[in-house]
Amino acid sequence: MTQDLNLKGKYFVASRGFYGTNSVSYKNIEIEVTRYNHDYTNPVTSFDWGNTQKGSQLLAYAILDTIATPTIARVYATKYMQHVIEKFKEDEWRMEATEVAQWINNYTDYKIPINLEYKQNTTPQVIQTKEEKLNNTIKNSTTIIDGFCQDLQIQKETLAKILDISIEMIHSWQQNNEIPKFALKAMEFYKAGRMLKEQNTRLKIDIKQFQEDLLQNQTQISLYQAERTKYKKFINTLDMPNLYQKYKEL
Repeated sequence: MTQDLNLKGKYFVASRGFYGTNSVSYKNIEIEVTRYNHDYTNPVTSFDWGNTQKGSQLLAYAILDTIATPTIARVYATKYMQHVIEKFKEDEWRMEATEVAQWINNYTDYKIPINLEYKQNTTPQVIQTKEEKLNNTIKNSTTIIDGFCQDLQIQKETLAKILDISIEMIHSWQQNNEIPKFALKAMEFYKAGRMLKEQNTRLKIDIKQFQEDLLQNQTQISLYQAERTKYKKFINTLDMPNLYQKYKEL
């Protein structure tokens, strides 16, 4: 059923991002949501949990597919979401792979062989909380500010206007190597907003180009139909049956 029988000590680890960029990894390798998101008309950009929304359904499918098979994932994803994924209310959580296999054995018609023997990892696995991640990010304020300005191609004076503070305050943060948490979050939200705006602009350009291509194709079809009509009229004017009869009489 599954090639990885040594499930003991292997974990799914999840963490919420600051503005919806949730991540889920298995054995320290992040699971790509795009691998499981096939609804292109209503795409999901991130896994989710603690609810029964589409992101949670997709996460349930991904976990079952990772431990078992696509068939089990397809049949039991909704049930697994309701039993397990919906119950996760924390921003960060960790779940051992054996728990997934045991759920499959208990609640489905399939059985997953579980090998509980494994070599204990002597290095403890540390999961940072959102607060710890934020504190670690704040440590190098110069890199953060310079990187932010470089990514958005703006000057520090513009950043000061965005945050509604003085340029002297920006310099103070760099000198003291500390950025207030509210400022860091504001920068992240502003950057996310800029990215969404740029994506929307590119989408509008693509839509306009598609409409132009569609109009051009419709014009070509109209021209072809007009030529076809002319050709049919020409054939009719030849009166082929009458010409053939005259040819036989010669």
